[in-house]
Amino acid sequence: MKKRIILELKKVDRSLRRLNMTLEYNKQVNLIYKNGPAVLDLKHPSINEAKKYWRKYNIRLNPKWNAFCASLNNIHSSKYIPEDIFFNYIMPSLNNFNLAPAYNDKNMCDVFMQGITMPKTVLRCMHGNFYDADYNLLNIKNHLKNLPDKEVDCFIKPAFDSGSGKNIRKCKMRDGDVYIDENLRDINELKSSYKGEFIIQEGIEQSCILSDIYKYSVNSIRSMSLRYKDKIIVLSTLLKFGNNKNYVSNTSAGGVVCGVDHNGKLTEFGYDKKFNKRFEHPFTRKQFKNISLPNFCDLEKIIVSCHELLPHFNLVAWDFGLDNLSQYILIEYNLLGPGLNDHQVIDGPIFEKYLDEICARSFPFI
Repeated sequence: MKKRIILELKKVDRSLRRLNMTLEYNKQVNLIYKNGPAVLDLKHPSINEAKKYWRKYNIRLNPKWNAFCASLNNIHSSKYIPEDIFFNYIMPSLNNFNLAPAYNDKNMCDVFMQGITMPKTVLRCMHGNFYDADYNLLNIKNHLKNLPDKEVDCFIKPAFDSGSGKNIRKCKMRDGDVYIDENLRDINELKSSYKGEFIIQEGIEQSCILSDIYKYSVNSIRSMSLRYKDKIIVLSTLLKFGNNKNYVSNTSAGGVVCGVDHNGKLTEFGYDKKFNKRFEHPFTRKQFKNISLPNFCDLEKIIVSCHELLPHFNLVAWDFGLDNLSQYILIEYNLLGPGLNDHQVIDGPIFEKYLDEICARSFPFI
């Protein structure tokens, strides 16, 4: 009896959390229509097809998501995944959420991504303790010996939850000290403000291909990969630029996102936060047309190699930089909350070929 009551309570809790998430995403899609250029059209035949498709799984579809994507890209399909369905049902079935926090820890990326090129680590703070790049424990006296004497441009990042660039700060290492906005910062103060969990990494010298468009941020290449049956497939790739001299490259901070095809060629236009089309970067006025990323097939091979190292996660979002030697540098990966809207707006229903199989896996978990 006790076990049954506990199971019922868990079921109620799960239902309430799903309802809350659905309501939040319904608000979001309404704001997208209110603030952006998307036109709501629910009369296209694909809308009824989508309703019928999701009804098979006892899901009541909010068709505004499908209409939003089609309004911008003119690709009508019943296989778009609304964000509430994606995060309520699809993601929990594809990825092991119990293990995700440990794997998402930026201080553990060097462990899980052995052999993959990443920014050089200067200092780690893990559970309130300091470590060097090789995970050797440091004490408060000798940690300074691991900080570079010469001036080095770095980034300090929360080890957890840095989505949309949250709490990522540009800093300088100088004479064994940390400076943020040219102000000397005590290392214990940083430990306190980041709750004992952060990483300091050197910046990368960015390829002129990307810095010519916008030089103030590490413009990141966002790819999404799916483990499907016995293969890993790169579903979609975007390129995110910062804006207004901001060193964070995402649309929520005012940036622009473009599509990238499987040959590495950028789309002629991108989108800003409100999904307005941008044929040139709003700060530098550099056009996106005729820009290609070098050795792009190498990046897709790297992504497959990286994903093979994460057997507990079938869907992963990757952020890569491109350095001055045209090498792709893994910045981070996301296992819990990969953004979906930009991918579907730019590339259409990216899960279309795989959705039936994914749903067959997802909805027994309801």
